[in-house]
Amino acid sequence: MLKINSIPFELGDWNTDADFRKIHSAEKKLKSIGNKAGVGSDKFVSACRRIQHSAMSRSSYKIEESIVSTMDVRAFTYLLNNSKEFIAGVKIDRELLDHLSSIRSPLSRLTLIQLIRSFFVHFDTIAKQKQLQDWSDFIKLELSRFDQSKGTSDLKNYALNANLIFSPYGPARIIEKATADGIDFDGIVKKLSLNGFADGRFLTLCRYQYYLKTLAKIPVGENNTILTEVCKRSVFNAPYQQDKQLGHAIIEILIDRSEGAQISQEWQNAILTIAGDPRVPKSHSNYQQWWALLGEKRISLMRGWLSRFDLKLFLKILEQSAKDSHNEAMKRMFTPRKVFMEGLESQGLVVESRLFLSSYAERYLYRHYRKDELPNFARVSSSETSMIYLNIAGKVHMVEGSHSFTLKLLDKLPSKSQINDYSLKEVKDVALRTYIGMNYRREFENDSGLAELRHDQHLNWQNKAVVFLKLHSVKVNISSLLQQADYRIYKRKFGVHTW
Repeated sequence: MLKINSIPFELGDWNTDADFRKIHSAEKKLKSIGNKAGVGSDKFVSACRRIQHSAMSRSSYKIEESIVSTMDVRAFTYLLNNSKEFIAGVKIDRELLDHLSSIRSPLSRLTLIQLIRSFFVHFDTIAKQKQLQDWSDFIKLELSRFDQSKGTSDLKNYALNANLIFSPYGPARIIEKATADGIDFDGIVKKLSLNGFADGRFLTLCRYQYYLKTLAKIPVGENNTILTEVCKRSVFNAPYQQDKQLGHAIIEILIDRSEGAQISQEWQNAILTIAGDPRVPKSHSNYQQWWALLGEKRISLMRGWLSRFDLKLFLKILEQSAKDSHNEAMKRMFTPRKVFMEGLESQGLVVESRLFLSSYAERYLYRHYRKDELPNFARVSSSETSMIYLNIAGKVHMVEGSHSFTLKLLDKLPSKSQINDYSLKEVKDVALRTYIGMNYRREFENDSGLAELRHDQHLNWQNKAVVFLKLHSVKVNISSLLQQADYRIYKRKFGVHTW
């Protein structure tokens, strides 16, 4: 085995000052150069302070007047990415962007990167529709001027896809592109070099647009987790296009896909959470913000679905009232009344409805539903009595109620009834129990178009109601208005009606 002798040598003691003098000198020079070029230089810090002060000043002094050099331009884009106070005070508009371009065109690579980064991070939170368009056009112009052979791969990607990305509608266009190319959300984000802005406003809106595409594909009525996401206020209030918000697009999908069937409770709850009940005065803020832009057809569909929901809630209240009050007569009459009203609804004859709820009923519903899941209703100045109004085929008006309430059928509503006055938030029990019939007779000077029916166990009230409907050209399938055993008795007692 070869043996290697050790080589003796000695290191002298380090003289810190003398031996490291050159190294320290080089470090100082490097730091000085870095400070002059970067954000740590005194000039740069001074520029930032001056520009930030002008942005936060309430005087007529314009921020453009404080940006006079290329360093100021870089300081401006730096603040746009790093100072919340500055962002709150600055307004991105055509005049400001043109001013930046007049000082440095094309922008330096660093300045352009910072401007683009701010666009992705803040987007519509610091620039509205017109300003966003100006900002987008400015970035696209700068990218077209940029020497792509010297640019980063991200800048090249942004330049290549500039028309797709840089637009007030960029998020929607990106998701449409992903769908057309069969790419998932993460895939399109990576392809466009946007993955570094996951928490930014631009990608947040992209994610919202992805929700719309998901809603358009899931099975109709499915209780999908996406519903929880779209019901967040930050999501449905997000801008969509022109004067519409994302909530408008969400509701359009849910209503349009449910047309021709009964909307699921989950989809209906989502619509109510976002826009509320359309059966409110047209001056109501919810109506103005949401329903006025959704069109009469969607409003009509929603009203029809809510009529079914109103009836479902009323019947729950009616049943619970009978149980809680231990009222045997109410219990006995509950099922025939339930079958009759559900039969009208199942035949598509209920075109409009409205609930009038007692304090008891209101407490009951709030125990079982969130407030934003409930339809619009008026309160009854009663601790017990609740009522429901149903418009039958646009030809007959029906009012049913709890606690010894006589069924009301009218061919037209007296002007003083206020049933369809959605600005009315509370009615007296007697208004629908007694006054509606009195006002009908007083206004129309007859009672030929009025029926007030007391419920009995012998099918008389059902027969009188059917006869009234027939007289007013409402065709019904009587068998769906009665229990099967009662229908056989009905036919023997009253015969079979023909239309």
